Amino acid sequence: MHQDTPRSHREKPGVSARGIVLTALGVVIGSAGYYASWRYQTPIGTLGGIAGLALCVIGTSHGHDGAPHAG
Repeated sequence: MHQDTPRSHREKPGVSARGIVLTALGVVIGSAGYYASWRYQTPIGTLGGIAGLALCVIGTSHGHDGAPHAG
């Protein structure tokens, strides 16, 4: 793909607090859910693990939303 303006350096996108919180919450919920699923063989633990994984994906995808962009 062709860019209209050459860039002398790579711009790193900033990270939003919302993305960090969602990802961290996903790790905590997912870990607890999968542990409960493994330890106690409960379907609720599996659902918690899946919900945690989903939060991680959402947090990662929205992690750069709040960052200012250099124009």
